[in-house]
Amino acid sequence: MKQNERTRFYQLLKTLNNKKLKKWYKLKDLVELKNISYKSLKNMVKDIYEKNKAKGLIFKKGRRYYISYRLLDEFELKQPRKNKSHTWYSHNWESNISYTTKDYYDLEYHQELIKIIKEATPTVNYLSTIEEDKKERLHVHMLADEKHEVLKPILNKVLQFYLEDDFSLYCEKVQLRGPSVDYLTKNPQKLNY
Repeated sequence: MKQNERTRFYQLLKTLNNKKLKKWYKLKDLVELKNISYKSLKNMVKDIYEKNKAKGLIFKKGRRYYISYRLLDEFELKQPRKNKSHTWYSHNWESNISYTTKDYYDLEYHQELIKIIKEATPTVNYLSTIEEDKKERLHVHMLADEKHEVLKPILNKVLQFYLEDDFSLYCEKVQLRGPSVDYLTKNPQKLNY
């Protein structure tokens, strides 16, 4: 790609990214979110800045970096610390799960289904939320630390037993952990960990 074409491409990408959700973090915000020391983050940010500044996903004002929520997954330790506890953002979420029903079920019914799903997969950790759609019907979003190929048949079996054919299931690989966690924690009726 010629330099002029590359510049136009990055300008177009920057314009498109500027139209998306504007949620920016500073390095000090990432210390708590990612459970990584400030010093480690400072060591990482220079390479991430060089790689992503043309896309408009990170910028610098003075000595402070502003990082788009879409870059949260870029900030990972090469060798994770064994004694550090995980945060929702640093946990190794593998599957993005969502199910919705055609009929209206109450909050307690969905909470019970989540409990049954957790009992059916005792070694899996979940982050889940129950939300209301525009029709005031509740639906569930979950993140799990197991591969979607393993979970999908189990979830189908549990939901089929309790909901018969009254559900639609989405279970796929997590593309970006940071935005996925943000989505689950944005405005939940009930958040479970």
